[in-house]
Amino acid sequence: MSGASVDTSIVIPNRAIVFGVSTRTTTTITGATSYDCGLSGETSKFGGSLGIAAGSTNAGVIGPQAFYSDTPVRLTANGGSFSGGAVKVVLHYFLPVVPQA
Repeated sequence: MSGASVDTSIVIPNRAIVFGVSTRTTTTITGATSYDCGLSGETSKFGGSLGIAAGSTNAGVIGPQAFYSDTPVRLTANGGSFSGGAVKVVLHYFLPVVPQA
């Protein structure tokens, strides 16, 4: 991981109803004193000032919210820019499917 923020490979799908995003720091993050998990424009929607030590976790629960376009989950560095480390990100959601005729 490097930079002031990183869009993860986790993308909230169009029409998804999201319940939350969980994170686990798998490799100690360097260059930042903490990080936020959220979206562009809502950087700490799923959690703010999260731990940089390996093993740190967060369950970023929100009230169910619908998304109407594919939306990447973003990690934003606090107190500096990311220079290393790894975070596992898990999306908790429901995706309605329109029945076929």
